[in-house]
Amino acid sequence: MELSGFDLNLLVVLDTLLREQNVTRAAERLHLSQPAVSTALARLRRNLDDPLLVKHGRALVLTPRAQALAGPVREVLATVEQSVLRPPGFDPSADARTFSLVASDYVGIMLIRPLLARFGAQAPGLRVDLSPPPLGYLSDLQRDEIDVAVIPDRLVGPGDLPDCSSATVIEDRFVGAVWREHPLAAAGRLATADLAGRPYLAYVPPEGTSLVEEELDGLQITRNVEAGASSFAAMPFMVTGTPLITIIPERLALRVAEAAELVVLPLESPLRPLRQLAYWHVRRDGDPGHVWLREQLFAVAQAQAPGDR
Repeated sequence: MELSGFDLNLLVVLDTLLREQNVTRAAERLHLSQPAVSTALARLRRNLDDPLLVKHGRALVLTPRAQALAGPVREVLATVEQSVLRPPGFDPSADARTFSLVASDYVGIMLIRPLLARFGAQAPGLRVDLSPPPLGYLSDLQRDEIDVAVIPDRLVGPGDLPDCSSATVIEDRFVGAVWREHPLAAAGRLATADLAGRPYLAYVPPEGTSLVEEELDGLQITRNVEAGASSFAAMPFMVTGTPLITIIPERLALRVAEAAELVVLPLESPLRPLRQLAYWHVRRDGDPGHVWLREQLFAVAQAQAPGDR
């Protein structure tokens, strides 16, 4: 088939189908009806002489041809979007744009909230969509489907993101935290023995594993876990008025200490520092809007450098 005989609009549908592997979800993402996406899939199958998606039990899976197409199709669409459709310059005071960010609630409090405040009147047309890291977010980054992800460096292996750039935005340490009327509030530190002898609130993320709990397990430090939380932001307030002790990032603890009636305690056995990096696809290195976004993010991060402790 020659290019002149192929409806290029089908590439957008194909890209979404290859990512979602589900006609209903693809239709929702494209803001189309399910029958319209089914019709487009039928046309793609005819044009490419391949079923592309085949049933495997109750799910659809990609054929080998579809797997081979995923990267090139994404590359073509990204090139068109950034080189043809997007204006060559960027004016934050006049341009409208939505940036997708992936980060934990901790990063939301420490970086994204002040980032939004920084936008203020200088960027009234800009919007930030923040979401927690979903399953497969590293693949989404590698495919250039996320503007920026801010995640701990320990969650990214050496070969996970070969096509992405990165920069450190937060360095923090873990500390103990208790209610200000807790018996340990005047202890001056959180002893390792207290983790086994006192009721402990553990961090239990909805997806993946907790760096804190993994490291404590690796150090063979026993905890008396009586509660779990999937949100760092909620943990300081969950210990208020209780005998619970917990371990959270220091910057977060200090930020909410007064509101949560917390006392912050250094750990007798310090844990590895928490180092958060911003990652983005190299295609966006020269994108004027993305460059501006990163400049604002780095300015916020710099303003919260260790001197603020």
